Amino acid sequence: MVLAVCSAHCRRKFYEALPAERRKKLKLLDINSETDVKDIPLPDPEQMENMIPAEIGLVFFNKLFFIEKGLKGMGPEKRQEKRLEKEAPVWEKFWSWIEALKPLGGSKLEKAVNYSINHRETLQSYMLDGRCELSNNRAERCAKSYAIGRKNSLFHTSAAGAEASALVYSIIETAKANKLNVFQYLYVLLLYMPEHKDDPNAVKTLLPWSDFIKERCTGLIDVEAITPENKPQLPI
Repeated sequence: MVLAVCSAHCRRKFYEALPAERRKKLKLLDINSETDVKDIPLPDPEQMENMIPAEIGLVFFNKLFFIEKGLKGMGPEKRQEKRLEKEAPVWEKFWSWIEALKPLGGSKLEKAVNYSINHRETLQSYMLDGRCELSNNRAERCAKSYAIGRKNSLFHTSAAGAEASALVYSIIETAKANKLNVFQYLYVLLLYMPEHKDDPNAVKTLLPWSDFIKERCTGLIDVEAITPENKPQLPI
């Protein structure tokens, strides 16, 4: 198993080391944002003289996030190739810069620097596999729906209860990630799974990215028109 540390967490430590007034003027680039952003050039030595260290560190990470945003949609192998081409040089410059820093002991900048150095290898391990992510922000947002409602989950008094909850939330979040109508998807699963749960081909057909599911679970659909008695046969 290879640990991949989230770069968003490391970037935030540099952001928190900024004075409050400077934070208001800077944005943390989100890989999954639909907003188009311009390229983020790395500062040259002369420009660095007019920037505080925490701001420079933030620029390095925003540059990585900008590159990563441009690699969305690529296959894993191509994505890994482009990361090594475009992102590896940014990391090299970042480490050369950070190793020359001498932050004040006990400062937030020192915490950011130490966190980076202590996780040097694992911050870059995402480049070993194009399926890995630079940031786990998207995964954390998926877990947020559970975190918000967990106080209501009073049945979590056993491993079985926790497993059941994890299963339901996983289905819901995967449906959302595939832009399905979640209620409709759950309805279709309950229609077909009882009699097809032991059939691998049927289960494959009911996965959220299948054509059968996309056709029936995208947008608003009248579920009352489809009942267990008149439901169409699975194309298996």
